[in-house]
Amino acid sequence: MMSIMRTALVFIVAVLVGTVLVSIANTHVVLQSLGAVGADFPAAVRLDAIKRDLLGFGPTLFAVVLIGFAIAFPVAGWIARLLGRPWRRIGFTLAGGAAVACIMIAITAYYGAALHSTITPVASSRTLPGLLSLALAGAGAGLLFSLLKPPARSR
Repeated sequence: MMSIMRTALVFIVAVLVGTVLVSIANTHVVLQSLGAVGADFPAAVRLDAIKRDLLGFGPTLFAVVLIGFAIAFPVAGWIARLLGRPWRRIGFTLAGGAAVACIMIAITAYYGAALHSTITPVASSRTLPGLLSLALAGAGAGLLFSLLKPPARSR
């Protein structure tokens, strides 16, 4: 029972960290894009933008990251058990990154298919470097999960 509680706590921590990292990456990519066309953002404005994005985008992002990790992490754990412990860390890291990338691609596809829209709801995912930045944030959360959660015991 204690193992389940610890895993749940570690999972929630990874989702929270993933949410914060993805939100910060999103803000950074958007501000960098605006900076590329001449806008200047002092550090105080950048920090305020990060805070506002966390407050506005964070709750929805938390929900979708939670769903993505709830699918990706058990699959990564299963694959790691098949391949052996050395693959655990890289498996969860890749799972976190893949989950975030899939989420962003799925959101854009949904807007296109169901809503007949050409809008990319998460602006930073419009470009490959932006999408990779978000995925890297998810990978960081996956790595954290692998470091905090002890490996499953062999039966």
